[in-house]
Amino acid sequence: MKEMGGAIPRRRRAATTDGPRDVLTAREAAKYLRLALPTFYRYMWQGKIPSSKIGGRYRFKKSLLDRWLGKKAEGEEVNLEVGEHKITAVITRDALDDLGLKVGDTAVALMKATEVMIIKER
Repeated sequence: MKEMGGAIPRRRRAATTDGPRDVLTAREAAKYLRLALPTFYRYMWQGKIPSSKIGGRYRFKKSLLDRWLGKKAEGEEVNLEVGEHKITAVITRDALDDLGLKVGDTAVALMKATEVMIIKER
């Protein structure tokens, strides 16, 4: 490297993160979806791909892109309090979103069983 006034010029390095990123740039999102960039932009402008504008630039949430791809979301737990009893159900994130359930909401549970075991305590 050539010295300039006693100082050695430094190259700029792109900032990197160690962990997985949930918010992607357009180029990163297109690569993640395995789409050509022009196709990706066309889908975005048609409203087919969910996006947000942050600081004047489009950004894409990985979880929303996964949903767009049709990937199954991880299960969520729903806890219902029935008097002094607690019922826990595991449902998909999509079902939770469809129901619009939030903490503190009132819901009805339908329990269906083909077998019931009864044990007497001693």
